[in-house]
This record gives sequence, C-alpha cells and structure tokens, in this order.
Amino acid sequence: MKIKSEFFQRSAVEVARDLLGRYLVRKFPEGRAIVKIVETEAYLGIEDPASHSYRGRITSRNKVMYREGGVFYVYKIYGMYYCLNVVTNLERIPEAVFIRSGEPVSGIELMRKRREVKEVRKLCNGPGRLTQALGIDLNFYGRKVTGKELYFLPGEKVKREEIVSTLRVNIDYAGEAKNFPLRFYIRDNIFVSRK
Repeated sequence: MKIKSEFFQRSAVEVARDLLGRYLVRKFPEGRAIVKIVETEAYLGIEDPASHSYRGRITSRNKVMYREGGVFYVYKIYGMYYCLNVVTNLERIPEAVFIRSGEPVSGIELMRKRREVKEVRKLCNGPGRLTQALGIDLNFYGRKVTGKELYFLPGEKVKREEIVSTLRVNIDYAGEAKNFPLRFYIRDNIFVSRK
C-alpha cells in the first residue's frame, strides 16, 4: 500500500529519518523500478540558511515548498542534473527532504538502460544518478506523492541504531547551518553517496 500524504505532514527531520528504508517506486510503460532510500537530508525552511525558502523567499522554483507536505519538489542543478525532494510539514511551513541516494531493489535493467552503467552500486548512489536512473525530471514538480508514476511504499524498517546523522553535503555557503547534523543515512550501506 502506498505511503499516504499525511506521512509527510511532519517536520523535515522526522520525515528524513523515517524515509530511510522506504521504497521509492517509478512506473514506466515497460515496467517498474524500485529503490530503497538509504540517504536523505532535511531542510528546515525559513530559519535554515541552506534551504531554498530561507527567510521566507518565494520564487518560481521553490513555490511548491509552501504547499502542504506530500508533493514532490524537483529542480535542476549545474544545468544538467535533477534533484528530488519531498515537501514536508504543513502548508506555509516550507520544509523539505532531499533524497540523496538509493539502493536498487528491482527493475535494475530499466535503471541500467537510463544510466548506461553496468555496476549496480553506481546506479543510484547520488542525487543526480538516482533521478537519471528513475527518469525523474521537472515533469514531477508539484505532483502528489500518491501518484501513479512515482510514489512510496513502506519498504523495510530501519532501526534507530542503524541510522547515522551527520553534516549535509555541499552547503559551505550556509554559515552556521553547514554544521547542522541533518543528513541521515543507513550505516554501512554501500549505496550511500559519500561516507
């Protein structure tokens, strides 16, 4: 059964932890690909200098963050890679969880076809690789997490002691916020983007 929108209507920190082990499902015309989420980052909205919504900023790119939790926030970086986020919390509390990497569960050949790599470990072990493997682009911006083409399943339960909390990646511009331990990953999982 799909994870409902209500799951995401909590703080980004809670959701970022609780998404570990969940399955992200992408339905293609030729089949289904499933990835276990193994790494996330929480972004805390207007109080978080690393967040796109810091100080209440609203742009054409980030406006979806102000919706009620349970929709996808997709954006492009470096002019070539897409990043997948899920909006969390309540309406007008612009928090989100960035999905950094995943472990392929099924549909591996579908992912290989899109990534053009053979090594399973390199299919989804980074945000751009994940979106490329799953064919995620701006067409998913603002879509509900309960849609037909991209959604979450309960997946596997991850114990608290298996979760590592550390600093987020590539946010040196964010002042003191670069030291917030808001990146979460499954300990010893080889599909995490970086240790």
